[in-house]
Amino acid sequence: MADSRRVKLGLLGTGFILNDFHLPALREIPEAQVVAVAGRTGGKTDAFARRWGIKKAYHGEGSIERLCKDPEIDAVLVALPNDLHLPAITVAAENGKDVICEKPLGRNLAEADRALRTVRKQKVIHCYAENQIFIPQISRAKKFIESGVLGKITWIRSREAHSGPHSRWFWDPERAGGGVLLDMGCHSIEVTRYLFGRRPEATSGWIATLVHETPLEDNSLVLLQYEGGGLGQCENSWTARGGLDVRLEVFGSEGSLFIDTTRETGIKIFTTASEEKTGYIVEKADAKQGWLYPAWNEFINNGYLAELRHFLGSMARARQPSENFEDGRLVNAIMDSAYASAREGRWLELGSA
Repeated sequence: MADSRRVKLGLLGTGFILNDFHLPALREIPEAQVVAVAGRTGGKTDAFARRWGIKKAYHGEGSIERLCKDPEIDAVLVALPNDLHLPAITVAAENGKDVICEKPLGRNLAEADRALRTVRKQKVIHCYAENQIFIPQISRAKKFIESGVLGKITWIRSREAHSGPHSRWFWDPERAGGGVLLDMGCHSIEVTRYLFGRRPEATSGWIATLVHETPLEDNSLVLLQYEGGGLGQCENSWTARGGLDVRLEVFGSEGSLFIDTTRETGIKIFTTASEEKTGYIVEKADAKQGWLYPAWNEFINNGYLAELRHFLGSMARARQPSENFEDGRLVNAIMDSAYASAREGRWLELGSA
């Protein structure tokens, strides 16, 4: 690392995830210094750079490569459509940059394998950006489980749902690689695995397209069987009206735990104001008037501040983070198995994949 106290970051992407979550979080982290951004179009990239006070803006053909070759940059944050994850990881690692990659690591296990092999070969630090395990309430749940207050964990139900993605590329099978199971199932799968503290032994998957006119699934259910009979239940939907719905239930032999970060936020607003005034209040809201439930500082509430603080702190100390490409690869393996299970209509052993 060129500077053990500050990590000089280059951003790949200019979209929603960076604007609404990563950049507000990075502003709160002393180790972080954002020095460059790369985007597809000049106008949008330059506007993004001005908004966030970023001095270098790369855009147009070859912008990813130019940013990754910038000698001032220590690490790259990949926040691009799924089909660009592997190419961006490859060029960043081959130029000696540490890498943070937004979920999912790959469109499938084969891509995740290649990404992991690349960062290992280049000996760079690699961070898998699964924000939900850094949500404060979920981190607290982990401590409760480890303390034994819930007894033996028997069943964990993780749900994330809303009415559909915000960007067109999510609906493109080639670019996205999958539907709601790949998009949001990766969250629910990793949350249950994190809380159980081990890998599942078998998967059962169900996928369906129920509402949207798309070749991709807009609803999914994945069951994960853990050693000793523990069950992870991962529910995900692109057809749930009423705004973002993130919930977690943990059941044990001596207790139960319930988390609701989006429908019970501690703030409740009733408004008849125009959408021009209310559009920013609630993420993925289907209604911009009436009763609204805004989250308190979403970049904190959704785990991004804790996630990036851990990643940047790890980089500044030249050590691998607790959530890295090995975890992302395993999530892809589980999702591939769940898709296969849904096609075959039976439980599948995960094995050593």
